[in-house]
Amino acid sequence: MPETPPSVRLTTTEQVATVVLDAPARGNALDAAMLERLEELLRGLDPDVRVVLVRGAGERAFSTGYHVPSLLAELEQGPSVSDFDGHPLERALRALEAVPVPTVALVRGNAYGAGCELALACDLRLAADDARLCMPPAKLGVLYSATGMRRLLELCGPALAKELLFTGDVIDAGRALALGLVNRVVPAADLEQAGQALAATIRANAPLSLRHTKTIFARHLAPPPLDAAALADVARLRDECFRSAEFQARSRALGRRATPVVPPPAEG
Repeated sequence: MPETPPSVRLTTTEQVATVVLDAPARGNALDAAMLERLEELLRGLDPDVRVVLVRGAGERAFSTGYHVPSLLAELEQGPSVSDFDGHPLERALRALEAVPVPTVALVRGNAYGAGCELALACDLRLAADDARLCMPPAKLGVLYSATGMRRLLELCGPALAKELLFTGDVIDAGRALALGLVNRVVPAADLEQAGQALAATIRANAPLSLRHTKTIFARHLAPPPLDAAALADVARLRDECFRSAEFQARSRALGRRATPVVPPPAEG
């Protein structure tokens, strides 16, 4: 039986939209086409939706990150990390953060690299007890976007954010809860039910209040965006890493092992 092509699916039931990263054979690793579809679905949500759940297909992973063979193919075409606005990962992350209603990541199994970034871009994270999170840029020799680093910084503070980025260590659900990276941990078998219960609790509240609360967090309580000079400096530093011989060697070694753990060049 032929393998189902990687995709992103959306279903809506009782004003709760569920977005599924659907590439289980490769740990729901992301590529440009999946991210473009994700952005399309998020920007086209039914206006009656009150909660969005995001999860990976199957039991193995939320998402193991960016599909390394796809990343290498992109880099061979000559993209620059300074062209961050147009990259599908950055567009998808912006679309996720722009969803006007609460978003909840249901994290089961591995959430690595770009997969972890997607989870962090949601408003809330509900983790199974088998969840494993990792931010591995140092292992590959690259830099994450400043926005990706900032999400991590806001959730767990500078010292712990640096530790996670400097070591690239995989952390389990209990440690993620202690660090503030996830809101709750439940048994893996109960994750879907717990996610639906949380969505029902949120959905029962006044929709205008929910939307305006999220708007205030986004517009007035978030840190100011980086200025043009800062963005240009971050892009230069990232470009230097992506063009380095060390990155080329490490990424190709990962590609040969088919270990999809790294986000593509994206900045914002």
